[in-house]
Amino acid sequence: MKGCLKHFAVAVLLGAVTLMPVEADASAMHVPDDIYEWVQSSSRINYYFNKREIHYDTDESGKININVLKVPVLKTYDAIQIDDVLQKRRWREADVDGYGDLAGEADYLTINLEEKKVTVEHVDLIDSQMWTMERTSPKSVFEIDKMSEKNKEAIFYKAILAYEKKHGPEIARQSKGELKHSDAKHLEKEREAAEKAEKERNKENND
Repeated sequence: MKGCLKHFAVAVLLGAVTLMPVEADASAMHVPDDIYEWVQSSSRINYYFNKREIHYDTDESGKININVLKVPVLKTYDAIQIDDVLQKRRWREADVDGYGDLAGEADYLTINLEEKKVTVEHVDLIDSQMWTMERTSPKSVFEIDKMSEKNKEAIFYKAILAYEKKHGPEIARQSKGELKHSDAKHLEKEREAAEKAEKERNKENND
C-alpha cells in the first residue's frame, strides 16, 4: 500500500509540508503557517488543520451546505508517540516494516455544525516523505458537548468550530457549489459577531 498511495501528501489537502529525511518526529517537520492553523501541542502530538482546504459540503442540488464542514487535519508525532504506535502494532502482530520512519497522521473530518458531531472519516499514518503507510476508515463519531473540556480532541474540535465562526465567508469561497444569498448573509453575521466577541475579550484581558 505504501508504494501506491500518497493521499494527503500530494493532494492539496495537506499542501506543502516539508519533512526532512531524518528520524521522524515533530521537530523534523516544517509545517507552513500560511497553510496550517496550529491549535495546540500535547506532550506527544502537535495538532493542525488545513485552513486552505477546509470547506463546506455540497448537497445533491449543488448548493453549499453551511451546516457540514469538511476538515483535513495534520498531527505530527514526537519520538515517544512513534514508539508507542510501534509497540501497539507489535502487540497486535501488525506489520511494522518501514514504521521506523513514521512521522504522524493525516485525518479527514466531517463536522455537523448544528449537532456539534465530528466523524473521523479517514486516518492515514504517514512517513517522513508523506507517503501513506496505512489508511483506516474508523467512521468514529464524537459529540463535542459530551466530551470532557480537558480532552485534547475536544479542545481541537472546538478550536475548529471557533475558526469556522470567524472565517465562514472565506470557507464558503473555498467550497464547491453555489452559496445561497441567505446563507451568505448568515455567515457574514456570524463572522461579525465572532470578531466583536474577540475584541471584547481582548479588551477585558488588557484592562
